[in-house]
This record gives sequence, structure tokens and C-alpha cells, in this order.
Amino acid sequence: MEFKAYFTDHFVNKTVMQFFAKSLHTQLLHINNFEKSEKTFCSYGILRGTGEAIQLSKNFIYLDHGYFESSSRSFTENKNTILNGLDGYFRVIKNDLYFNLNYMNLDKTRFNNLNINLKDLNKNADYIILSEPTENTLNFLGIHNWTSNTINEIKKHSDREIIIHNKFNKTPLNELLKKAFAFVSLQSTAGFKAIIEGIPAYFTHTSLKQYGNITKIENPSLNHDILYIASNSQWRLNEFFNDDFKNYMRDIISL
Repeated sequence: MEFKAYFTDHFVNKTVMQFFAKSLHTQLLHINNFEKSEKTFCSYGILRGTGEAIQLSKNFIYLDHGYFESSSRSFTENKNTILNGLDGYFRVIKNDLYFNLNYMNLDKTRFNNLNINLKDLNKNADYIILSEPTENTLNFLGIHNWTSNTINEIKKHSDREIIIHNKFNKTPLNELLKKAFAFVSLQSTAGFKAIIEGIPAYFTHTSLKQYGNITKIENPSLNHDILYIASNSQWRLNEFFNDDFKNYMRDIISL
């Protein structure tokens, strides 16, 4: 499969894509030069023209912040996200923004190397946390009524209190998780954090709902498989040049 890598004027996109293109010896072009073709489109994020290019591409490789130990971020009052470094992990996936739909590498080595302590199922459970997607995600996917629709879906299967949370709430997610019975989101990586903390996570996006379906919300269980697969789908920039990453690219290309 032939690649075409594209960068934008944003320094994070530009830096990540320079590493990616150099590691795979592929052409790197500015997004303004994008033309629809049979080659696989590759870029970071969905802003500044990359989202539109993804929608026009038959196949694409999507890069974004990782599932665990991603580069630290902060959020401004006008809802902008600031990446404070590039030393963390970045997810690299095919034909999806959130998870490789058919990729099932359950090897625990990379996850264990993160030294993450998995907690048992939370017994101090009370309410359900509903994590709202970002405005950019809602717009890109065209699901502006996601919150109300998901609340209605949850109520079909549970009568527990639902607490809505997003990244701009003043109450930290860590505090809410202490008494959470379940965590529901479209695709939030905070769902992975919830599972680690002993809170079952449920997703509505197609590529993730097989690991946690709302219909089973009152039969809680912790699905650690999703954590292992995620750890095998994220890479630091310096890892782009090793054989494991190139083997990974070979595997997802074949999906």
C-alpha cells in the first residue's frame, strides 16, 4: 500500500508527520497540496483541512494523542487544547479515528511496561458518568444530539443517576470515578482510565462498542482486552524508527 503523508502549519502536526514520513520513507506534502488519489492519506488530527481529506480518502492512517501516557495537555478558557510536549505516546490507526476495528493484538508486554496498576471492580458504586465528546468531534461526525440520545439509551437499561462530564468541568474526573458505577462515552480515552480504576466503560462508537455495550451496563465487568490492544496501537516518536513499529504498520495495513 502506497502512502502520502501530509502536514499542516500547526507545530504538533508538522513535527509528528515529519517523524512518520521519515520513518516510512514516504512523501511529505503540505495539506494545501492534497489531491484525492488511491494512495493512503496519512496525517495527524482532524483540523486545518485534514478532516476533510480523511472524508475524501478511501484509506487513511490517522495519528493523534495516545491512549496512555500521551504528551501532557492543557485546555484554555476558549476551549483550545495546548499540547505541552511531544514526549508521550501517539496512536496510529487505519481507517478510523479512535481504534483499529479488526486489530486484536492482546500481547500484554507493552501494557505491562507502562507499570499501570489495574484495580478490581469498584464496590463503592453509585452513579453513571456520561463523558461528552468535544465540539470538534461532534461536528466532524455529525452527531450533535449525541448527549441526549445517549442519555435516552442509558435509561432503557438503567435507572441510576447520570452525571455529565467533559474536559472543561471544574470537578476532576478522578474525583467522580471514586463512586462511579459505569463510564459511558462515544470514544473517550478516559474510558480506558476508568477501566484501570475498576470502573466498567461503555462506548457508542462502532470501533469500540464491542468492548463495552450500553445494553450490558447493569451487568458490570472489566474488559482489560481493550487496554492491551490500545497499548499495542500507540508509539512514541522515537519508536517510529524501530522494527516493532514497522511490523505494526504492516499488520494494520493488511486489515
